[in-house]
Amino acid sequence: MEKSAFRFVWHYIKIFRWMLILMIGLLVAGQTGRQFSPYYLSRLYDAVSTYKNTPQLWHEIIFYISMAFAMLLCGQVISGVSFFMMSKIVPQLRTLVIRDVFDYVNRHSIAFFSEEMAGNISNKVQQLQNGVCDLTERSLDASWGLLYTIVGLVILSSVSLWLTPVFALWTFIVVSLGFYLGKKINTLSKATGDEQSRANGMIVDSIANYSEIKSFANFRFERLNLLKALRLLRKTENKELFGQAVIYLIQHMTVILSLFAFMFYSIWLFKQELLSAVDFIFVNTLFATMGGTIFNITWSYNGLLRIFGKIESALNTLAVEPEIVDTPGAKKLHVRKAAIRFENVSFAYKARQRIFDKLNLEIKPGEKIGLVGTSGAGKSTFIKLLSRYFDVTAGGILINGKDIRSFTQDSLHKNIAVIPQDVCLFNRSLYDNIRYGRTSASREEIIRAAKKASADKFISKFPQGYDTKVGERGVVLSGGERQRIAIARAILKNAPILIFDEATSALDSESERHIQKSLSHLMKGKTVIAIAHRLSTLREMDRIIVLEKGKIVEEGTHNSLLRKKGVYAKLYKMQADGFVGTESPRETTTTL
Repeated sequence: MEKSAFRFVWHYIKIFRWMLILMIGLLVAGQTGRQFSPYYLSRLYDAVSTYKNTPQLWHEIIFYISMAFAMLLCGQVISGVSFFMMSKIVPQLRTLVIRDVFDYVNRHSIAFFSEEMAGNISNKVQQLQNGVCDLTERSLDASWGLLYTIVGLVILSSVSLWLTPVFALWTFIVVSLGFYLGKKINTLSKATGDEQSRANGMIVDSIANYSEIKSFANFRFERLNLLKALRLLRKTENKELFGQAVIYLIQHMTVILSLFAFMFYSIWLFKQELLSAVDFIFVNTLFATMGGTIFNITWSYNGLLRIFGKIESALNTLAVEPEIVDTPGAKKLHVRKAAIRFENVSFAYKARQRIFDKLNLEIKPGEKIGLVGTSGAGKSTFIKLLSRYFDVTAGGILINGKDIRSFTQDSLHKNIAVIPQDVCLFNRSLYDNIRYGRTSASREEIIRAAKKASADKFISKFPQGYDTKVGERGVVLSGGERQRIAIARAILKNAPILIFDEATSALDSESERHIQKSLSHLMKGKTVIAIAHRLSTLREMDRIIVLEKGKIVEEGTHNSLLRKKGVYAKLYKMQADGFVGTESPRETTTTL
């Protein structure tokens, strides 16, 4: 995506360049007609002022009236056609901009979305699509005024050569003044755009986390933070609008004073008999209308600069190079059984301590491993690196002997099914949320997947069944119900690599028993990586990997690690001692 505001806008405008050229041509014809209307009206006034009741005079009057009306009507109709054309262009422009920006933004890494608020990103996208459309419309207005001025100069030159250079000089001075003053607004517009995005980001962030605000009774705190952001927005916007008001006043005063000066100059020309009475009326009428047009040109330019400022602000946030990109010549990953190998993998987040340092681990095709460790040991990072949400600092991660960087990101993700601890659902129907696992699936396949995940029973209890909307982030459902929808997705996706991040943590004992058979069926023949804090859920894993500060300190089966009486045994004992009044972890037979 172009980083320059001008190039970004031009990229879209040039798509419709031939239509825009045609529109400009229509504007030329339309403005020519409009400009000639005052000319015939001045001749009409002259004919009426020398009224003589003769057929010839009446013919002249009718002719002048007809021509003035015809010129005005033709000019209006022709110009109107161009605006009808604009009504076709603008919606297409908006669609193209939103589509392209959406595509580009979704190329960014997880880190980008972690660092930027969703509301801020959404507002920047809005600024870009509005900016391109507004610029196109304002450019048409500016072109209309410019053509009106050029045609006026040509007509003035045909009336009096004494007026043309004076008017041309005046136009140059007024336009130059407007352009100079307009540059002052550009910087202020950027600042306003940034503060506006920040405030909108806070609003969206608060709405998305309203349950936390309610539970902690922190409405006043959030309101105070928002008011601080709005206060900064108000200050920057005040500066911008004050600057606009100053420019508006200066330009208006310039036009009015110029109008009086031009009037006196035309009077002097009339006294010197260098201008006829009819031409005197015509040129002053023309100048009065053109004075307003010149003001509109400069004001439109100022508006263009303000829009450019907001576009630049948006591009500064969005048009950054994605951190994770497909390598040139990347191929699609097609695999039925997946062997995974971490080969001398080193990784550190920005400005943070290194997580992994030359980590080596091999997972055989169809092997089921569990990842265990205290918070910060690197379990989640392990999963993020495998999914290539981040690139390793050194070393490589291989699937079936090939570095995951040699595959396209989309194909890599299609071969990995993740059941997270915190399930994210769209504010859509249950049907659509399950279908997200494979969008081409039939309704029968979706219902079958829901039944395997023990979700069909609770879905059927809703009045609208599978067509029930789940609300923002799935608030209509309980934690266990959301997780069963996630499991149904994974069943539908049928990927060769399965990642469980506390997949059954939100399920009660009854629900957990219901889905054990489905999970066992789901895992057959697949390479499974399971993160679990409840260690008893990992007893059926082929191998358990114990991480501590990014290093593998132990590995083996559940029973062999208990016999070692090392880190794993210590963690397991701590959990066993913590089960007071509940079933002992030694008594559970769950797999996940």
